Formats: sequence, C-alpha cells, structure tokens
Amino acid sequence: MQGSKTLIRLCILFFAGLAVTACGLPRSGPYYEELAEQAPSDIPFEIVPLTANVTQMANLDETSGFSVTFLEAGPEAITRGARGDVLAITVWENADEGLLNPAGIGPSQLPQSKVDETGRIFVPYVGLIRAAGRSIGDLREVIRSRLAGKTVDPQVDVFPVENLGRQVSIQGVVGAPGLYPIEKHTTHILPMMARAGGVALDPEVVRLKLRRGRIQGEIWLTDLYDVPENDVHLRNGDAIIAERDRRLFTALGSVASPSTIQFPSRDMSVVQALGIVGGLRDDTADPTGVFLFREETADVARRMFPGREFEDMVKMAYIIDLTQPSGLFLARDFKMRDRDTIYVTTAPFVRWLKILQAISPIISFGGSARTISGL
Repeated sequence: MQGSKTLIRLCILFFAGLAVTACGLPRSGPYYEELAEQAPSDIPFEIVPLTANVTQMANLDETSGFSVTFLEAGPEAITRGARGDVLAITVWENADEGLLNPAGIGPSQLPQSKVDETGRIFVPYVGLIRAAGRSIGDLREVIRSRLAGKTVDPQVDVFPVENLGRQVSIQGVVGAPGLYPIEKHTTHILPMMARAGGVALDPEVVRLKLRRGRIQGEIWLTDLYDVPENDVHLRNGDAIIAERDRRLFTALGSVASPSTIQFPSRDMSVVQALGIVGGLRDDTADPTGVFLFREETADVARRMFPGREFEDMVKMAYIIDLTQPSGLFLARDFKMRDRDTIYVTTAPFVRWLKILQAISPIISFGGSARTISGL
C-alpha cells in the first residue's frame, strides 16, 4: 500500500516536471508547428510551401545594365583641347636669326602651356589663343598663321603632354585607385579598369557604380563582361566605384554553424547557402522544417495569391521539406536574396530528450525520497 502511494507521488512529480519543463526548455527558436500553424502575431506573415511553381514566381531576374542615358552618351572629343590639358609647342624658323631662336636656324622648344580656366593658352609673340575645343591641327595652323607675319616661313608642331582636362576617378577594389585621363585607348570602362590594375576580387562578387553628375548607374562586373553594350563611353568627371557585393544572408537554428555571411557569388541557391554553414545538424535538425524568411514585393505576392491585394512588401515564410527528393531539387533551384534568413527547426525527439534530461533530477529526487521513506 505504501509502495502504491509512493508510485503515485512519483507520477505526480513526473508530470508536473514535464509540464514545467515543456514550457521552459531552452531552444534556438520557434518549433515547426508554431510556424506552420501561424499563431497570431503582431507581425503577420504568409506561409508558403515551396513548389516548382512558387520557385518560378519567386526567382527574379537580377541581371543589371546601364540606363539609356549612359548607353546613348557619345565619346569624349579627346582629339580636341580641354581646360587643364598641357601642350608642348615647337617652332621652326627659316631664318639665320629667328624671332624665337636668334642663334640660328633650328627648332625652338617653347615652355609647356597649360590650357587655363578660360580655355586659352599663351604663346610668345602670338598672345592668348583659344585651345579648348580645338583640334591639334587647328591649333597648329592658328599659331603658324599668327607667327607668319613676324618670322620667315614658320613651321609649328603642337603635342599634348598631359590630357588632364578629361579625367575619370576610379575607386574601390581595384589594383591602383586614382585619377586617370581619358585617352585614345581608355575611352570605355573596361580598358580604363585595366589601366587601374583591374579588380582585386573575384569578378563574380564585384559590382560597378558609374556616377556622372547627379546620374548613377550600377551593374554587375560579369554583366559588363558578357554584354558589350554595357561597356559605355566615359566622360570627363565620371567616377567608377568597384565594390564587393554587400548582400548578406543569415542561417539560424539546427545548422552546423549559425552565422551571417556575405554572398560568395552572384547567384546562390538555398542548398549552397546551407552548404556554406555546414549543412543541417544530424543530431538535432528537422529536415522537414527548413524555413526561409524574406520580404517579397507586392507583385510577387499577388502572383502567389491570386485575387488578393498587396500594396507594400509582404513577409513570407517558405517551407522546404528536404526529406523529399523534390525538396532537394527545389532548394537547389530557389535563389537566395539579400537579407534572407534560413531557419532550421529542431526535431521533435530532441525536445523529448531535453524534457527527460530536465526531469531526471526530479525522478532521482523521488527515488531518493522513496528510499528514505522505506528506512
């Protein structure tokens, strides 16, 4: 009789401990059923089981390219002078005692001339001459004609020393950031990038920004390689910024290495993302409950839920069942996007193990109490 009462007490202790521990077990996040049943929340979200159709609707084409403003812009007139250019001028005179070379017949190398803010240069015995906007040939002829009345049969050569009037700034993850002149062989983005030493990272993770005044365009470097039309003309004052892709994703729950990681390539699937964090934990993960959380555009949400109206970004929770072969294929085809969160739920048996571990001291205490009572 006494043993029966003790057993009853142990059972009461067991279930009381079970109730308490079930509510207060340590965990890394919500359980599968808590997410799938979509309990009331201050932040509503949509539950979407991943299917081939859903994958097709959610995967967006992120190919980038420059706007018409950049594509239709013409080249810089690099054969014409510009403010800031530095020119070398040489004059030959057909006279024993020349105007510029009293010692005799021969070339006279004049001091280098920089095109000033007004677009002009100064030439001795000629004065100020407009150089900005003029070709080298025109400038040569103007100087020659003005010297013709002052010396015998002058011959003039004008040679650009520095093309400082048309420059491009190149910054970011390139070999040699700096200011570079637009010259005959660097009138487009790719040769100008080569002039700056190329990019210092894998091109797969590099994005280029092109700023022209208040206008800005952005493109994947690989899209610049693959589409020749994107290799647009450069203009004076342009800024090229090469940056590493800033997109991030987070993996939480029963994965080998929960963490936040930068995208290692331009395109990445859920399977690749899980591989990066070491995959699911064999001892705790529930492969039927892999969730991907993201905010979708209203257009994507309307395609997934025909007849419903969405105006703003919509929070989505995609469910992926990796125990099914189709789930693995779908996870391979489903593309990750910036700020995505992968959460792997805990397997139910793990919770029971935690409960048993939590109540084992209670059972031990009950056994000790029974032993003591029998003394």
